[in-house]
Amino acid sequence: MGVTLLRRNQREVALTPEGAAFLAEARDILARAERAVDMARKASHGQFGKLTIGLCGPVTALFLPKLIRTFRKQYPGVTLSLKERAPLEQVNALLNGEIDMGFTRTVPVEAKHSIQSELLFREPVIAALSKENPLAKEAAISVRRLAGEALVLHSREAGADIFDPIVAMCKRARFTPKIVSTAASWQSVLTLVEAGEGIALIPACVQQLRSVEVVFRPLTGGACRLDAIVAWRRNEANAVRERILITLREKREEWGIAGPAIRLGRTA
Repeated sequence: MGVTLLRRNQREVALTPEGAAFLAEARDILARAERAVDMARKASHGQFGKLTIGLCGPVTALFLPKLIRTFRKQYPGVTLSLKERAPLEQVNALLNGEIDMGFTRTVPVEAKHSIQSELLFREPVIAALSKENPLAKEAAISVRRLAGEALVLHSREAGADIFDPIVAMCKRARFTPKIVSTAASWQSVLTLVEAGEGIALIPACVQQLRSVEVVFRPLTGGACRLDAIVAWRRNEANAVRERILITLREKREEWGIAGPAIRLGRTA
């Protein structure tokens, strides 16, 4: 090293000023090395690291805030960040590495070789009506009763995975839906309903965007259900992601996303 670290005589060995400086740095290096080993071990178990999650409007409002709070409390060494992306954008955000985990309705066939998914729950399509609509007096509405009614839908451009099943539901009931208006956001859909434009057909989760002038009614006679899934990049190890999926599965009943029609289960 070119410097004297120790001063020796017949009675003792003492550090030189240079030796004292070296000792302090050496101890710090060893302590940091031990911390690095500990952090690496925690990271291998999903207790340390980072995860970016795609936030997706009403479909995640039922459980995602609880999931984030619970996970942060259990694993304070993990940094979770949220990025809002529409359902159709979630898969692309996964493919380009913008997010590590996302929530959507379906994975396109062409992306399934790169994206793995798991079913969170299936939710029914329901009707949203203005309080002034005569059908609002009924406890439930048959899908067939919607024939000829002015309908407001979430636009196909913003979500074909919702628009197409709803149109198919109407056709199974032997009528072509009379679509008078569409909107790119659920809040706008409800605003159109409140303005008297028509009856909206919406996933049940949209009820959380309540309006005092809008009521919600279940559909009978062939109402369709929509999948809500969590997705991630296939064949990519991520201990934090696995840990948060475990938490989601363990808490599903407590958070109300389990049951005959709303349940977690693995899919291809």
